[in-house]
Amino acid sequence: MKKIQEFEKNSLILFILMMVSNVCNYIFQITVGNMMTVEDYGIVNTVLGIVGILTIPTTIIAMISARYIALSATIGNEDEIVSVLQLLVRFVAAVGVILLCAGFVGIEGITRIFSLGSKNYVIGALLIAIVNLFFSVTSGTLQGLKKFFPYGIQTVLTSGGKLFFSIVFIIIGWRVYGVIAALICGVFLSILYGMYHTKVYIKRTFSYKGKCVIDIKEFCKYAVGAIVAQSCVIAFTNGDILLVKAFFSDMEAGIYSSAMVIGKIAMYVSTAVIATLFPLVVEQEQKGETTVPLLKKALFYGGGMALVCAIGMITLGKYVIGILFGERYKAAIIYLPYVCLFVIPLIFITILMNYVLAIGKTKFFGISIVIGLGTIIGVCGIMHDTIPHIMTICGAILTIVFLCNLLYLWFLNQKNKNVIDLENSNED
Repeated sequence: MKKIQEFEKNSLILFILMMVSNVCNYIFQITVGNMMTVEDYGIVNTVLGIVGILTIPTTIIAMISARYIALSATIGNEDEIVSVLQLLVRFVAAVGVILLCAGFVGIEGITRIFSLGSKNYVIGALLIAIVNLFFSVTSGTLQGLKKFFPYGIQTVLTSGGKLFFSIVFIIIGWRVYGVIAALICGVFLSILYGMYHTKVYIKRTFSYKGKCVIDIKEFCKYAVGAIVAQSCVIAFTNGDILLVKAFFSDMEAGIYSSAMVIGKIAMYVSTAVIATLFPLVVEQEQKGETTVPLLKKALFYGGGMALVCAIGMITLGKYVIGILFGERYKAAIIYLPYVCLFVIPLIFITILMNYVLAIGKTKFFGISIVIGLGTIIGVCGIMHDTIPHIMTICGAILTIVFLCNLLYLWFLNQKNKNVIDLENSNED
């Protein structure tokens, strides 16, 4: 019961801070949408979509950091926390080099596929992704240590910095490049803040001479599971705008972007619940306690808030788009229900992903999510007559993936209960 109460308290703290961050993100979208042409706005969101794909390593490293820091913090061994950080810094450096090389090899192809007109946009996205790698370590460390207030402030600094510097740089006349520079500045601010709140461990990281306390084989196995799960979920999260940009014009991508911004409000209201869920589940799993009540709470609060928000957006969306984006984007109203149809199952899948990664049971989830992603790409590649058609396909496939994973976790829980009952009966 204590852990459930802690879950709710920390979720509330993060909810408030992340709502501030989300407000900044939405003011950013509204401001950029009004300060730029529709075509430039479409390019900006395409670049953001590419950033989302390129920052897959960032979210994976953040999750790995959170898990292993949480495990070490549960034991209460500071040397182990420092050892974990040292390994993560080396991991980040290696990933950064690989990302840089891969990015420059694929730059021409990415530019051509998404009709960006200039490979400099892809270079900008690559730079943002590399800077984000360092953010992942401080962010994951704060989450793993359950320092939820500074963890939330970090997200506020990222979004607030992006908003402030975007306005300044667009006024200067940098257009899309101004937004790219603003994202780098926002992440840099949050990295400095995160380093300040983890300085006790960071100072020792570069001088620590002890042996690595992590089982490298287990670490690599977990990392592979996290890479597969996170890669697919991030591809889903950012893939809608990329699919639209690939199959439709810049104008249609710009119009869809405004509907996407409004429709994805439902996704962002659940982020606080997801961020709180992960370290608490890791801690309880480490102690051998049941984690099912936490999952139920996360699905109820996160999914419930998202559903209510989606219904509100569908009902009031036409007024919201008109007020915030103006007459140029009124055509986006027809897309709102379809965006929500895609977003809702994605939210439930994201909650399940964080849960299975926390308990270390990723095999079934990884297989199902890869099959789901491949099915969406294949079906949309053949059937992409309209944007609503694409969103309906995505929503239907994601719903099936979620239900399959929920059923699997139910069977897994029943199996564990039977094992415990059998052990108890043998003791008697």
